[in-house]
Amino acid sequence: MAHGNVAHDNITATYGGANLNEIFYEPVFRSDDIMRNYRVMPNVKHKMNVYTAAALTNIVQPYTDCSSTSTASEFNIDDKTITAGRCRVALEQCSKEFFGTYIEEMYRSGVDVMNIEGTQLGDAIVNRAVAGIASDVVRLAWGGDGATANYDAFDGWMKLMGANATVLAAQVQQTGAATVDTVTAGNAIGLLRKAYDDAPAALQQVAMGDKKMFVSPKVFNAYLANLETNSTIGTSDLAIVNTQKGYSGVSFRGVELVPVYEWDTILAALNPAIFVDQSAAATGNTSNGVCYCAKDNLIIGSDVTDPEGSFKVFYDDLEEKMFFRGYFKLGVQFLYSSLVQWGIVTT
Repeated sequence: MAHGNVAHDNITATYGGANLNEIFYEPVFRSDDIMRNYRVMPNVKHKMNVYTAAALTNIVQPYTDCSSTSTASEFNIDDKTITAGRCRVALEQCSKEFFGTYIEEMYRSGVDVMNIEGTQLGDAIVNRAVAGIASDVVRLAWGGDGATANYDAFDGWMKLMGANATVLAAQVQQTGAATVDTVTAGNAIGLLRKAYDDAPAALQQVAMGDKKMFVSPKVFNAYLANLETNSTIGTSDLAIVNTQKGYSGVSFRGVELVPVYEWDTILAALNPAIFVDQSAAATGNTSNGVCYCAKDNLIIGSDVTDPEGSFKVFYDDLEEKMFFRGYFKLGVQFLYSSLVQWGIVTT
């Protein structure tokens, strides 16, 4: 099957000889470190069952006699399945695309002129591809939807949680936004407070360092504005220091905030149930929210440990093209509805 070039000539300057021999890369929306923010399970080649056991309570009782009668609660061992979809990255490039441009200065000479593997152009394609894979893993992990093109490799956390009646019913709403696309500093702090305060008891008991608040970019930025003004959370030196350190140091009540920039892309294409107002005064879908969750509750399963590093690059003399190929399996699951709390901003 024929494919087009992944890199295209959009250079407006007239080529007149040698020029600065460097390509500057536009930053790619990478919301987070995958290994740091999620639980990654390798060696998932098709399906993997994950087993869960609920808490056991009332097992400590006063001693009265030798009776073996137990008043303790009972628990079930349940299972959930991670179904990994087969994913592929297939890119190619012919060096002829940039003949007669400044980029040609980066090419080899003579019989090797068509081989751009290892040149600055070839390295630029690899750089863009690796960063794009990392961002797509996060986009699909959250927004995967088997019924929607470009999202149909597998079902992601938004769809899985939106299909869970317990998670959906527990959704909290912070009202007062002017539109479904806007968030004020007051909206942001109110949303985080509601998610934190209304979280299931099991989630509240998880250690602060083992939990995350995944938030939409506008909620994150509005919360930063709140920290900068200290208008509603006091004049805490810790809040100010965290703001200066950048997003990786920002927390709410000790729980790290992680902006997921891919959410904006997902919500522009899909309408996940978890972002639809579930209250009696439903106002429709929103584009801003929070997923307060235990880190290990969100599982990414793959047959490789590093999808963005599982590729090969090669040049084909017959095709006169450089090829980039990546193959891996990928799927997600969440374990406990008691370890997640969703919240949204509504009008």
